[in-house]
Amino acid sequence: MRAGGWVAAGISALLLGAALTVPGPAGADPIPEIDPIVTATVWADQPTTAEYPVTNSYTANSIEGDVVVRRTGTGAYTVVLEGAATSGGVAHVVAYGGGPVHCTLAGWYRTLLGGDDLLIQVRCFAATGAAVDSRFVATFTNRRQIHQGRLAWFVTDQTAPTGLRTLASTYRYDSTGGTIAYERLATGHYRFRMNPNPASEHGHPYFPMAHVTALGTAAVNCQIAWPDSWEVRCANAVGTPIDARFAVTYGVRVDLLGHSAGPRFASGTLYGEYAGDGVLGGDSYNSTLGTYGGAVKTLLGTGRYQVTFRGTGTAFGTAFVNAHGPSSPSQPSRGHCVLAGWGRSGTTDTSVRVNCYAWRGVPANLNARVSYTTWLAA
Repeated sequence: MRAGGWVAAGISALLLGAALTVPGPAGADPIPEIDPIVTATVWADQPTTAEYPVTNSYTANSIEGDVVVRRTGTGAYTVVLEGAATSGGVAHVVAYGGGPVHCTLAGWYRTLLGGDDLLIQVRCFAATGAAVDSRFVATFTNRRQIHQGRLAWFVTDQTAPTGLRTLASTYRYDSTGGTIAYERLATGHYRFRMNPNPASEHGHPYFPMAHVTALGTAAVNCQIAWPDSWEVRCANAVGTPIDARFAVTYGVRVDLLGHSAGPRFASGTLYGEYAGDGVLGGDSYNSTLGTYGGAVKTLLGTGRYQVTFRGTGTAFGTAFVNAHGPSSPSQPSRGHCVLAGWGRSGTTDTSVRVNCYAWRGVPANLNARVSYTTWLAA
């Protein structure tokens, strides 16, 4: 695939487990069963095709089963991860291609009646909130063990919980132990709680990797507040706060799929709200450097960014992006970001391009969280 002559890698939707559907509450934990560890990412690159097997080189499935995408309506897709039926886990999705489109997860679940597949349902929306066909990128992981750093993920089970709600174990994981809970502070405004990060051997706070995806069939976008306050804000297509369910992955020295060792990966935050005169600030972590910083950040235009992660260049890989909140906690979320493309920069580096939009689709300098990872064998 090429975007403006620039080679872009893409990926698409995967699937969760635990028979999770958006309307249902968490309920009791299911009967324990043997479930495989699944990590996967897919690039859905044919938005108007009724059904097709995903055969591009930017799709990875740790189970090694086939991946099929079915279009079930305008902007509505089901991705089938064959042979990957499992429980628990977290999925994410983001629109791909650069235009003002955002996508949500309608739910993910294993096939019924003892089937072997894992399914994920995606919905994509134009800036007006109307359903629209789109390419997209999605990831899935149910990893519950890492070698270093910290990995946490969770899926909320109510749009408007009363007080502090602790999630059932099926719906969350934290490598530091303990539970994960969340509370509603106001309409569309939530705070989650979990163990603090372990002390940094570098003598300064860890730089986190954090992504969030709205759950549901409506045009809703959620984002984590600045820069690591463990708050989430959700809004509809015109920016009005709205209660919603959401999924979060949070980590330190891990990638979005939950790997802490093996693949080359990096993540960064771009402080778009302070961009100007061609300067774009930010923070980053890079596993190939084993330290913080080192990313090259470029302002390409209003709401158009490029970040280059050194030493991560491979033939294959997965990128992801979310907008994140303004620096002032009193300010509402301002819009959303999409993946415009990614690929090798030179022979050793990877560049990821991001486009950000205010509500109603106007380009805007928003803050953005960007992640990139390679495959284990890369």
